[in-house]
Amino acid sequence: MDPLRQEEEEEEDMGRGKIEIKRIENPTSMQVTFSKCRGALLKKAHELVVLCDAEVAFIIFFNIGKLFKFASSGRYTARKKERKKEKDMPSL
Repeated sequence: MDPLRQEEEEEEDMGRGKIEIKRIENPTSMQVTFSKCRGALLKKAHELVVLCDAEVAFIIFFNIGKLFKFASSGRYTARKKERKKEKDMPSL
């Protein structure tokens, strides 16, 4: 057997196979997939906030009438709150 061909065959066995991206027709499967992907997206957004000090926001509209949103409270938002507190404090 050709060594190059053998390496190609071994590479095909490793890792996950590619899947075709297409609409999921089964409502139950769609809901499960949506929940898993939403969770993964939230996790990645949180990682960006923590690791890169980024401010992240997104809105997801799901076709069954549900709305999901995420917003990080970065330094800008925290500073804005501090200024509001300072403004609301009575001066002595």
